[in-house]
Amino acid sequence: MPRSLRVRHDRIDKVKIAVAINGYPNQRALAHDTGFALATISNFLTGKPVGHATFEELCRRLNMDWKEISTLNIKPKNISINTQEAVKKQDWGTAIDVSSFYGRFQELLQIESWILQDNCRLVAVLGMGGVGKTALVTQLAQKIQDEFDYVIWRSLRTSPSFDSIMTDLVSFVSNHQETKPDINRLIQYLRTNRCLLILDNLETVLDVGHAGNYSLDYEKYGELIRVIGEAAHSSCLILTSRNKSAEVALLEGTELPVRSLNLFGSPELAFSLLRSKQLVGSDKQKRELCARYSNNPLKVKIVANTIIDLFNGNICKFLKQNTLLVTNISRLLEQQLNRISKIEQEIMYWLAINRELTTITDLARDFVPAISQSQLLQVIESFIWRSLIEKNANYYTQRPTVMEYITEQLHHKIVIELVNKNFSLFNRLALIVTTAKDDIRATQMQLIMQPIADKLYHHFLLISALEQHILDILAEVQQLKNCLSSYGSTNYQLESPLLSSEN
Repeated sequence: MPRSLRVRHDRIDKVKIAVAINGYPNQRALAHDTGFALATISNFLTGKPVGHATFEELCRRLNMDWKEISTLNIKPKNISINTQEAVKKQDWGTAIDVSSFYGRFQELLQIESWILQDNCRLVAVLGMGGVGKTALVTQLAQKIQDEFDYVIWRSLRTSPSFDSIMTDLVSFVSNHQETKPDINRLIQYLRTNRCLLILDNLETVLDVGHAGNYSLDYEKYGELIRVIGEAAHSSCLILTSRNKSAEVALLEGTELPVRSLNLFGSPELAFSLLRSKQLVGSDKQKRELCARYSNNPLKVKIVANTIIDLFNGNICKFLKQNTLLVTNISRLLEQQLNRISKIEQEIMYWLAINRELTTITDLARDFVPAISQSQLLQVIESFIWRSLIEKNANYYTQRPTVMEYITEQLHHKIVIELVNKNFSLFNRLALIVTTAKDDIRATQMQLIMQPIADKLYHHFLLISALEQHILDILAEVQQLKNCLSSYGSTNYQLESPLLSSEN
């Protein structure tokens, strides 16, 4: 398959007419609908070369036969003995096997267009753990490898030092003539040859407690990313990360040479994973199962194995449990939520308690002690950068598995506070929001209050011991040995009847 195609000059007018006929008033409208850059659309409509897959997709949108209007973009070979084509070099490091890769056509097409047509110098692929960032970038890199003189893949999973990674990069692109970890020398080589650099798992060197910043001793990674994004060269660095770095956030733009793609769950990919498993269930049940786990490929794969082990592969039996299994994916979530700050943690608790779309104003009103909207906005932005929450207009909520995990963590923390009579979260959170809609309050009672009561009962074993403990708490409050806030008092009043009813 040829690398690129262009519209034949005698067909350009016909293509422009097709744009209008198919409801696109201008190039920008076509760019918006397809997800391609405006520069790519302009190249297509003026007979300049674009990628083969991009060309086919645009023809499909315009209801045109790509074979009828295209011509190959053949570059004449340079026969000068002094400018012989360089031998292409590749080092794939620990890149994963993608021989069974499936789906993600639009995402592949978009990133390929950014790199090959728009000449992007820096591309970040972002998303939650398990969503398929590494597989997507590996597939992409293998697809476009022939467009580059050098391809090098490095994983940052083990948090290698900056100097060790830089030594690898400089040594490779210099044909092992240099080893000094010098960013300036690397840029010179990126200008001399077209290089594709891939750094996988950037989040391991980021300071999760401070969104976009780097852990101690890893700050030079930020300098590398900034320089590659700003300097003029013909190469490209692809990053994968659960969190967006500050440099990417500062430099990116839809018409700039730095772009980022937020990768979400893929219904098509998740469904295909289930079909490959020995599961019993209809297509409708499989799609429902995928949706429960946000179509996250790794989460779906984990829960599928659990269904095979616990439910003999019967999806219907699992769905009837009306619960989310987060035990086996807790490690994945722990990595994503590791080292978040105290304020970030409490905002996550509030989002889990609210159980529905929440505004910044609602969160600011509920928070005790008070928090400024500017500070709250910074936290929400950091959550978006880490793919921890979903945004719908000006409303925010958690993904189902994240909400389930945070809720279980909340149960655990509140039970410990009640057992130790040391009220912290119990005083700062409304476990049931009294101003919420009836159905939300009922859900909060069922999924937050009742499980806390159940865990307390199992802790004390004897109901008499539990009742005495509750009376001790009340006595301490009355004697001013312990204090309950307005939230704490309401929580106590609502929890006490549940504890008594365990009898």
